[in-house]
Amino acid sequence: MRHGSPALVTLAPDGPAAFRDRYELIYRHRAACPQALWQAEHTRLALLVLDAHGEAGRPWLPLMMDAYSRAVAGYTLCLEAPTPRQTALALRQAMGRKQQAAWPVCGMPDVLDVAHGRDCTSPPREQVAAALHVPLVVASVGRRAGGKWRGA
Repeated sequence: MRHGSPALVTLAPDGPAAFRDRYELIYRHRAACPQALWQAEHTRLALLVLDAHGEAGRPWLPLMMDAYSRAVAGYTLCLEAPTPRQTALALRQAMGRKQQAAWPVCGMPDVLDVAHGRDCTSPPREQVAAALHVPLVVASVGRRAGGKWRGA
């Protein structure tokens, strides 16, 4: 919706920022079709797993999500905070063929949208995007192109 549209005024009496923060991820597609835009996300999961030494820790889930369908294209799991390597592994899995041949989210996205964190804006990530000929969009600090950042 445009900033001053009547629908926005009706649905968001508290203003466009309040509307965006509450509804944007649910009701608005950031892409015109599947594969047009993938978003690199990561979140700390609310569960405990045991590491190789038997110590409990909360794992991180770096993933690539199709912005149109909100389908997960690829992911990895790690006990340390996400690094460029972990995020690249999620991208690699996202691009590869899936075991279920009918799963439509694989291959190359038209654009890759990343958060502003170190794991997403590192020189290796930019080099990978350039090598794959995928434009890289970096969100502003504290916000995502697809909505409010809800990191752990």
